[in-house]
Amino acid sequence: MLDERKAAILGALVEGYIRTGEAVSSRAILDRSDLTCSSATVRNEMIVLEREGYIMKPHASAGRIPTDRGYRYYVDNMSPGALQHSTHTRIEQFYTSMHAELNRMLKQTSALLSEITHYPSVVVGPGVRGQTVRDAHLLPVGPDAVLLVIITDRGRVTQSLLRFAEAVSPADVSIAEEALEEIVRGLQVAETLSLDISGFDLPASAAAVLEQATDALVEASRSDREVFLGGTSLMATLWEDLAKLHRILALLEREASVLDLVAGPSSQTMVRFGSEIRAGEDDLAVVSTPYGDAGGGGRMGVFGPMRMDYKRTIKVVEEVSGALGDSLGD
Repeated sequence: MLDERKAAILGALVEGYIRTGEAVSSRAILDRSDLTCSSATVRNEMIVLEREGYIMKPHASAGRIPTDRGYRYYVDNMSPGALQHSTHTRIEQFYTSMHAELNRMLKQTSALLSEITHYPSVVVGPGVRGQTVRDAHLLPVGPDAVLLVIITDRGRVTQSLLRFAEAVSPADVSIAEEALEEIVRGLQVAETLSLDISGFDLPASAAAVLEQATDALVEASRSDREVFLGGTSLMATLWEDLAKLHRILALLEREASVLDLVAGPSSQTMVRFGSEIRAGEDDLAVVSTPYGDAGGGGRMGVFGPMRMDYKRTIKVVEEVSGALGDSLGD
């Protein structure tokens, strides 16, 4: 644990670097903080902080920049940020006026996060297994094709295209749909893993439709959570190094990597950066938090360079998370 003066110097240095992107001098730290000591004292303390791994000196620079350890100490010990009243009002009004099915709401939430934080965002939809089937529909879309549409109690819509070796009549599809609704309505999606359709005496063609529909529903219950990215156009302004930008873009193309970025405990806001992220990118920071309840929620977050404005970003992510959770609970 750092003493009060070293902690104040480190905090001023991190905030100065976040603001300017340039190495921070002892004079800049004095100008930015309430410290009453001399510039020489600040320099001596910076030498100690550097020796202990909190800051480092870039080559050909008189100032210092934070290391991963310095960022971690800053994030773990900083005072909470505050949002302007206009930002708080914007978030509140967004969800007051939002009346859309879940996927659209989550997609627009990712856009809202990016617009307010000025960083790219990720919103991971809730898994369907904890949700209850509200409606099940089978819609003929061709002589040998039927669309399965499942709607959950939380507005999650899953669709699967069923194809058959032979043509199926609309009448058989209707019979199969009636049986499917009787089987699955009111069940939790997880319960569809063990559906039993043997008790239905259906025409052979309708039975074939029902069997393939239940197989598709089982696959849907195992499906990964949906991922919504927002503000990816901002990336080129955040990372000037093209090689680094391309690596991060490649990371976002892999769904498993995106899910890992915002993974965390179901009740905690997480801030990770640099070596703490499995992707191993040395200039990447992620702020993520859960939304909704444990049975029907997901996670959201924003990502950017290490010199992210953590105080404001954490506050925005938590505020949006709370508003989205309240909206889903209505």
